[in-house]
Amino acid sequence: MAGRLTESLARPLSIVVKGGIFVENMQIPFSQEDLNSALVRENLEFLSDLEKRVQSHGVFDHPVLVGMAEGRYNQEFVKFFLSQFSLHVRVFTAALSALLGRAPDFKSRFVLFDNLYEEMGRGDFRKGHFMLYVSMLESLGVTEEELESMPPLCSITLLNDGLFYAVTQRPFNVGLAWLGLGGELTIPNNFPYMVQALKNLYSDTNVDWGFFDRHGGRDQMHSDDANLVLALYMEEKDRETIETEVWKSLAARKAVWDELESKAADF
Repeated sequence: MAGRLTESLARPLSIVVKGGIFVENMQIPFSQEDLNSALVRENLEFLSDLEKRVQSHGVFDHPVLVGMAEGRYNQEFVKFFLSQFSLHVRVFTAALSALLGRAPDFKSRFVLFDNLYEEMGRGDFRKGHFMLYVSMLESLGVTEEELESMPPLCSITLLNDGLFYAVTQRPFNVGLAWLGLGGELTIPNNFPYMVQALKNLYSDTNVDWGFFDRHGGRDQMHSDDANLVLALYMEEKDRETIETEVWKSLAARKAVWDELESKAADF
């Protein structure tokens, strides 16, 4: 799409190495027979096609993201933008953990744990993704206490509520749709705009880049992993629902960008 800073870093759904098939950190417990079944292949084709079609959604290359990258907004707005977004980042592992608890069996839970393991810092508390995000904001002069007292925008609350409803009250596959194609897929495209905004406005600041260093192609992997589990557990009759839920999740995320853009005039 025009204006995109970086192409999505695609990769195979799994990495084949000697001794097994792996996602980022875990060995996939499914057999080649499971992965090569006719229904799974058809589901993967459906999900691949859906991934291509959602690239036209307004959540990608949103004007507020492009504007930040092009230097149209000041430091205070960019700090406000990133601080508000932290209120979504901090609940992501809770939503992912809730979905793991509802996984239909140990195999599907095992694959999804790969994402949670990465999100939680691979055993290092300081490298948990939310902690890295807080460190990034602190390097910009935003304290954790300020984040705790900051009221979320309405759109942030609606996104978080929609996500938790999907992962706790709807079928397991719906939760996967919100977290994968409806969530992780947006990151490789959208985060580089935030990075460029920081480089423009904080060139003389020692920005903590740890959070953004852990995102990009890795999130495409996590979206792919969610698709793999979806393909293994969904039926043909589920496809219409999955597509609808992906679009709903993307719409909720776009609403966040819309509301943030509407606040720019205040800065």
